[in-house]
Amino acid sequence: MNFCSFCAQLTEDPREVYTSATSTAIRCNALLPPIGNKAATPIEINSYGKNSDRLRNLKANAQVYIHGAKLRHDLDARAYSVHGGVIAVVNDQFPIFNTVILGGRCIKDLSQADERSFKTTESGLMITNQTLSVSTGRNQADLFNFFAINKTDDKLNQAELLVNFTRKGTGLTLQGRLVTDSWIDPKTNERKLNTKVQLVSMTLAPRTQPQAPEIQPQATVAANTEVKGLWGGKSADDIAEPWGINTGSMPELPGQFANDDNDAEPF
Repeated sequence: MNFCSFCAQLTEDPREVYTSATSTAIRCNALLPPIGNKAATPIEINSYGKNSDRLRNLKANAQVYIHGAKLRHDLDARAYSVHGGVIAVVNDQFPIFNTVILGGRCIKDLSQADERSFKTTESGLMITNQTLSVSTGRNQADLFNFFAINKTDDKLNQAELLVNFTRKGTGLTLQGRLVTDSWIDPKTNERKLNTKVQLVSMTLAPRTQPQAPEIQPQATVAANTEVKGLWGGKSADDIAEPWGINTGSMPELPGQFANDDNDAEPF
């Protein structure tokens, strides 16, 4: 599963690009509004077909809402992009949406002893990092880094559930939001960005059950014993028929009379 809905502000005029020898798309860069103390998230918008006409005529700084698109992640470039969906122009009064729904499999085992996977801060927060592989078809997949953060005394502790119940190969569907951390590299004095999916809720796939043991007969029947028919000897020809086969019509509704020539009154 791959579904996302975002509010974004264009940072450039949309442009037409070739996606193959015979097809094009409308593409532009944009920013997702920051959430809390996070930074704005850079993202590339790709629109196709009739929906691209709405994006084509917009200019830089336009605010848009993208509904039902697919989220992609270029791991080498560390860049996120959205593809497809319906695009609508909005204004400052429109609520900010940032929703990602992804379904796939976790790609690594977690250990509470590994601070890269799990840690508890001095302020009492628990943070778990995991990576989800989401199929893109043709034996290909995108990898999405995501994290859960909770207070240690929260009733629903997603971070603890992740570290305790997810392993390499665990099936998982998550709902989250795309967020970006920003900092200045002390060595290069350059601004760095790190974008991840922050977990909001999740559903673990059912655990694989061991193969059921073969059912063994509980009684034996002599070879010459006559086997009696089931259901009193009835066959499939005796299955009840739907209304209209033998009755000629559907049953009359309560209060409806076949000989009543008056038009029905409204409720």
